[in-house]
This record gives sequence, structure tokens and C-alpha cells, in this order.
Amino acid sequence: MILITDHSLFTENAIRTYTGKSFDLKIMDPDSICIEDIAHALSHTSRYAGHLEDHYSVAQHSVLVAQNVSGKNCLAALLHDASEAYLGDMPSPFKKIMPEFRSFEDKLMLVIAEKFGFNFPLHPEIQEWDRNFLEIEWESFILKANTLDYWSPEKSKQRFLEMFERLRIN
Repeated sequence: MILITDHSLFTENAIRTYTGKSFDLKIMDPDSICIEDIAHALSHTSRYAGHLEDHYSVAQHSVLVAQNVSGKNCLAALLHDASEAYLGDMPSPFKKIMPEFRSFEDKLMLVIAEKFGFNFPLHPEIQEWDRNFLEIEWESFILKANTLDYWSPEKSKQRFLEMFERLRIN
């Protein structure tokens, strides 16, 4: 972990990240975005606003979606919720009634996509698998179909970073 001790980097519009960076929500500097911060934050961010029996992370969801798309869409699928590392996970019904938030999230996703080299808006295949996982997750965690297990934040982060590294090498 990198620690920044220059507190002048932190403005009223900035958050401190896991690695000690300052991410200013108004500037959205690509240099202040890093995969370690994304993996860490998403592994500790609960899907469904935390309304499950156990912790099911956005990082785990992202890895599972990425495992199901075609090779050319894997990186984008892995990072399809990366903006949530900086903005948190807002349930989709709330996003629909808050168009300003959706616009802000899309702007951040454009910065993330440019930094990591994938296209945004996302390919329809990624959007389809993201929707498919709503059903798979419901069956697994609510209906107890036991098709998915809960991963710890540590396991989610590790799998997320391993997949990222594999995809960056290829």
C-alpha cells in the first residue's frame, strides 16, 4: 500500500483511497485511479445494498460476469462496475430516479475505460450477462439454489486482481 502524507492533495471533492491516493470527484484524473484501489474497494462493497445473509461483493460479481463473456469483452466485463469503487454501489432502481447520478457515473466510467483500454458504453454481451447474474444471484442467495458461494473480501480481491493481470498480459 502506498501512503500519501501531503494532505494538500485532499480537497473537499476528494476521497482517500486504499492506496492513499486522492481521487477528486470533480476532476476525475486518470492518474489517481488504480486497479489496487478498485479491487480493494469492490471486494468490500456489498451488492444489493447489503441485503443478503452474507457479504456478496461487487468484485465477486464482476469476476463471475467476466468469466462468462467472450474473450474480447472480458476486461470490460471485469471493470463494468469499477466506478462503484469511487462512488459506491447504488441499487439500480435508485439510479433510475436519479439521472444526475447516472450521468456522473457514466462520466467516471469513460475515464476508467480510457485508462484501462476498453470501450464504454459497454458491449451488449456484458450488459446481458450483468442482467443474467441478477437472476443467478437471486436463485443462489435468496432461493438457496446453492449455485454460487459467498467469497470473502480477501478472496474476491485476489481473484479480481489475478483475472486483471491475466487479461492485461493477453
